[in-house]
Amino acid sequence: MSLKEKRMTRTLTGFDEQLRAITREQTRIAVADGQMDAYGAAPGTDKGPGVIVVTHVFGIDQDMKDVCDELAARGCVALAPNFFWRDQDSGVLAEATDVQRAIGRAMRIDFPKSMDELRRSIEALKRHPRCNGKVVLLGYCFGGPYAWRAACDGLGVDASVSFHGTYVSKYLKPGDKPSCPVAFHYGERDHLAPAEELAAVKAVADANGCSFVVHPDAGHAYMMPANSHYHPEAARKSWDAALQLIATLQA
Repeated sequence: MSLKEKRMTRTLTGFDEQLRAITREQTRIAVADGQMDAYGAAPGTDKGPGVIVVTHVFGIDQDMKDVCDELAARGCVALAPNFFWRDQDSGVLAEATDVQRAIGRAMRIDFPKSMDELRRSIEALKRHPRCNGKVVLLGYCFGGPYAWRAACDGLGVDASVSFHGTYVSKYLKPGDKPSCPVAFHYGERDHLAPAEELAAVKAVADANGCSFVVHPDAGHAYMMPANSHYHPEAARKSWDAALQLIATLQA
């Protein structure tokens, strides 16, 4: 399957009119010591929930923009901040050529500082004229820990989803209690989420009534059409579950 064909599985079928009506923008979010760049997409009319998209280590690439665009076509206001904006290597990277660069900059992230930037992103999204005041966080790979911490640390999210989150167990804290529904989705063959990682996250998820799903035969980054581990069936099931969660916040 070509990359174009893979991406077509992520594109809305029969929603051409809604896609044409959305607005897309490269925007900036005021943070403590500067302006963080972000990609935003919003519906042409009406209000809907906001969705923060915390990207994988490769940044705001076309896969991430497609996610935002589809959400906007479905009536949501989507915002994907670039948490790598301070780094010397701040742009979009590619799995085929830039894995080590992507890992390197992820390891250089100041997590507490980026959590403050996430808080500011959520506040900015809630101020958007198309946002109904509700916010969902979708975290991909690198974004997985943010999905959990946002739900536990009072950032004002109404639901949170981690798709093949990376090293989530390192960001668990004793006594964590999420203030909203949280869902974890992993691939059975995720080399970055071995058995001990899955066990640690599942224990916390089960203790807090969170959804925890492991998709058979899927590897790491199975949600991403541009990634070599893309798994259409697991991606669709995970996405449908996330959309059902978002739908509860549409009113």
